[in-house]
Amino acid sequence: MSESLSIETTLFFAATFGVMHVFFTLRVGGYRMRSKISLGDGGDNELRNRIRAHGNFIENVPIALLLMLLNDLAGTSETILTILGSILLVSRLVHYVMIVSRRFPIILRPLSMLGTLGTILVSALLLLPHPG
Repeated sequence: MSESLSIETTLFFAATFGVMHVFFTLRVGGYRMRSKISLGDGGDNELRNRIRAHGNFIENVPIALLLMLLNDLAGTSETILTILGSILLVSRLVHYVMIVSRRFPIILRPLSMLGTLGTILVSALLLLPHPG
Protein backbone atom coordinates (compact mmCIF):
# COMPACT_ATOMS: atom_id res chain seq x y z
CA MET A 1 0.00 0.00 0.00
CA SER A 2 1.48 3.30 -1.10
CA GLU A 3 1.01 6.21 1.25
CA SER A 4 1.41 9.67 -0.30
CA LEU A 5 2.92 12.47 1.70
CA SER A 6 0.70 15.42 2.48
CA ILE A 7 2.57 18.67 2.90
CA GLU A 8 -0.31 20.99 2.12
CA THR A 9 0.22 23.19 5.18
CA THR A 10 3.83 23.89 4.29
CA LEU A 11 2.92 24.37 0.64
CA PHE A 12 0.36 27.02 1.59
CA PHE A 13 2.87 28.98 3.68
CA ALA A 14 5.64 28.54 1.09
CA ALA A 15 3.34 29.97 -1.59
CA THR A 16 2.32 32.86 0.68
CA PHE A 17 5.92 33.72 1.53
CA GLY A 18 6.88 33.38 -2.15
CA VAL A 19 4.30 36.02 -3.10
CA MET A 20 5.51 38.26 -0.27
CA HIS A 21 9.10 37.88 -1.47
CA VAL A 22 8.16 39.01 -4.98
CA PHE A 23 6.20 41.96 -3.61
CA PHE A 24 9.08 43.06 -1.35
CA THR A 25 11.60 42.66 -4.19
CA LEU A 26 9.45 44.76 -6.53
CA ARG A 27 9.17 47.48 -3.88
CA VAL A 28 12.97 47.71 -3.75
CA GLY A 29 13.36 47.55 -7.53
CA GLY A 30 10.61 50.06 -8.21
CA TYR A 31 12.10 52.52 -5.75
CA ARG A 32 15.55 52.01 -7.32
CA MET A 33 14.15 52.86 -10.74
CA ARG A 34 12.31 55.97 -9.52
CA SER A 35 15.30 57.25 -7.58
CA LYS A 36 17.87 56.13 -10.21
CA ILE A 37 20.00 54.25 -7.64
CA SER A 38 21.17 51.03 -9.26
CA LEU A 39 23.54 49.72 -6.57
CA GLY A 40 23.59 50.07 -2.80
CA ASP A 41 21.30 52.59 -1.16
CA GLY A 42 22.93 55.80 -2.40
CA GLY A 43 22.48 57.30 1.08
CA ASP A 44 18.69 57.20 0.61
CA ASN A 45 17.05 56.24 3.91
CA GLU A 46 13.85 55.00 2.28
CA LEU A 47 15.77 52.69 -0.03
CA ARG A 48 17.97 51.51 2.85
CA ASN A 49 14.87 50.62 4.88
CA ARG A 50 13.30 48.73 1.98
CA ILE A 51 16.54 46.83 1.32
CA ARG A 52 16.93 45.93 5.00
CA ALA A 53 13.30 44.86 5.42
CA HIS A 54 13.58 42.62 2.35
CA GLY A 55 16.99 41.34 3.47
CA ASN A 56 15.75 40.43 6.91
CA PHE A 57 12.86 38.56 5.30
CA ILE A 58 15.16 36.47 3.10
CA GLU A 59 17.55 35.85 5.99
CA ASN A 60 14.86 34.24 8.15
CA VAL A 61 12.03 32.83 6.04
CA PRO A 62 13.95 30.10 4.13
CA ILE A 63 15.21 28.34 7.28
CA ALA A 64 11.77 28.63 8.89
CA LEU A 65 10.09 27.12 5.82
CA LEU A 66 12.67 24.34 5.60
CA LEU A 67 12.08 23.44 9.24
CA MET A 68 8.32 23.54 8.69
CA LEU A 69 8.68 21.20 5.71
CA LEU A 70 10.83 18.78 7.68
CA ASN A 71 8.26 18.81 10.47
CA ASP A 72 5.49 18.26 7.95
CA LEU A 73 7.38 15.27 6.51
CA ALA A 74 8.05 13.97 10.03
CA GLY A 75 4.33 13.94 10.77
CA THR A 76 3.96 16.97 13.01
CA SER A 77 0.28 17.77 13.36
CA GLU A 78 -1.36 20.15 10.92
CA THR A 79 -2.57 22.24 13.86
CA ILE A 80 0.96 22.81 15.16
CA LEU A 81 2.25 23.58 11.67
CA THR A 82 -0.59 26.03 11.07
CA ILE A 83 0.12 27.78 14.37
CA LEU A 84 3.86 28.01 13.60
CA GLY A 85 3.24 29.22 10.05
CA SER A 86 0.68 31.77 11.20
CA ILE A 87 2.98 33.19 13.86
CA LEU A 88 5.77 33.39 11.30
CA LEU A 89 3.49 35.09 8.77
CA VAL A 90 2.22 37.73 11.19
CA SER A 91 5.72 38.27 12.57
CA ARG A 92 7.24 38.76 9.11
CA LEU A 93 4.50 41.18 8.02
CA VAL A 94 4.78 43.25 11.20
CA HIS A 95 8.58 43.28 11.02
CA TYR A 96 8.54 44.40 7.39
CA VAL A 97 6.07 47.21 8.09
CA MET A 98 8.05 48.30 11.15
CA ILE A 99 11.31 48.62 9.22
CA VAL A 100 9.79 50.26 6.15
CA SER A 101 7.30 52.66 7.73
CA ARG A 102 8.11 52.91 11.45
CA ARG A 103 4.47 53.89 12.00
CA PHE A 104 3.62 51.51 14.81
CA PRO A 105 4.84 51.24 18.43
CA ILE A 106 8.53 50.33 18.39
CA ILE A 107 7.90 47.36 20.71
CA LEU A 108 6.34 45.53 17.76
CA ARG A 109 9.71 45.15 16.03
CA PRO A 110 11.40 43.06 18.76
CA LEU A 111 8.14 41.17 19.30
CA SER A 112 8.03 40.31 15.61
CA MET A 113 11.61 39.03 15.75
CA LEU A 114 10.73 37.02 18.85
CA GLY A 115 7.86 35.47 16.87
CA THR A 116 10.16 34.71 13.95
CA LEU A 117 13.00 33.25 16.01
CA GLY A 118 10.56 31.46 18.30
CA THR A 119 9.00 29.75 15.29
CA ILE A 120 12.43 28.69 14.04
CA LEU A 121 13.49 27.43 17.48
CA VAL A 122 10.29 25.50 18.16
CA SER A 123 10.39 23.99 14.67
CA ALA A 124 13.99 22.89 15.23
CA LEU A 125 13.26 21.44 18.66
CA LEU A 126 10.29 19.47 17.33
CA LEU A 127 12.67 17.68 14.99
CA LEU A 128 14.88 16.35 17.79
CA PRO A 129 14.40 12.71 18.74
CA HIS A 130 12.03 12.21 21.64
CA PRO A 131 13.16 9.89 24.44
CA GLY A 132 10.97 6.91 25.09
